[in-house]
Formats: sequence, C-alpha cells, structure tokens
Amino acid sequence: MSFLEKYLKGWRFRTSRPSLEPGSEVTVFIAESNGTAGRAYIGDTELIVEDAGPETIEKQVRVRVTEFDDAAATGRGEFIEIVGQSSYAE
Repeated sequence: MSFLEKYLKGWRFRTSRPSLEPGSEVTVFIAESNGTAGRAYIGDTELIVEDAGPETIEKQVRVRVTEFDDAAATGRGEFIEIVGQSSYAE
C-alpha cells in the first residue's frame, strides 16, 4: 500500500442525498410545520415528521424514521423529543 493509499484510506465524499434506514433515530431541524406534521431537510433529502407541531419549528429534534424511499430521497418519521434549538433563536 502506497503512502497516498494509506493517507486516503477511509475517505469518502459526502452526498447531498443521504439515505435513512427505517427504525433509525436521527437529529434534524424542523424547517416548517402545517400544525400536525413538520418538514425537515437533510441536504436534498426531505423528511416529513409526524406530530411535529408549530412549537418545533427551528428546533433540533430527535426523529425515528418509519419509512424511506431511497430513489426519491424522501421519507417519514415520528417525532420523539426536542433536543435543542437553532443558534438563531432568541
């Protein structure tokens, strides 16, 4: 193995469309809510979060992924809890 191969071992490019596994828990920021469900974006991936009401907008929340379509980079999840807030919050 060359020095360059050793140096670059394990490196990979990040994707703008990350894949999520059903059953996994992720931490995201809720961008908007229609009152009963919130919408979060992870790069170009969109996640609809059930039970994320207006009080979760611009908050960091933990979500359990319930379904995910890898081809469309969209999914659904269940709101678990608020874990933080945006650095823009007052």
